[in-house]
Amino acid sequence: MRTGQLIGLLGWITALSYGVAISNFFVKYINKKYISKLGVAYKQIADFYRVIMKLVVRTHKLAGVIAIISLTTHFLIAFSRNIIPATGVIAAVLMFIMLFLGIYGAYINKSYKGLWLKVHRIL
Repeated sequence: MRTGQLIGLLGWITALSYGVAISNFFVKYINKKYISKLGVAYKQIADFYRVIMKLVVRTHKLAGVIAIISLTTHFLIAFSRNIIPATGVIAAVLMFIMLFLGIYGAYINKSYKGLWLKVHRIL
């Protein structure tokens, strides 16, 4: 595999895993606003949605870790080839801030409330 192809593959892995990680917010939001308000007639749909939601919630941290690992590898290979777009650096910095906020909230603060969570979600 050529270096350019590897950089592209790692970029796609980063984007897809980030997409899975960020979908955690959206599935919870949809559940809170819409699915939880469905009547008994839509119980099967709500149950199916919650199965999907649990899968997304369970894979949130793993997807984030995969995104960070592939991002770091992507960046190091691109940096070694002198390919450093400003938008890529900005995206990488934002993803690392999200990582540190997630680690802070889940393992240091051990609270799923507060300013750190709002900033984590906004980013």
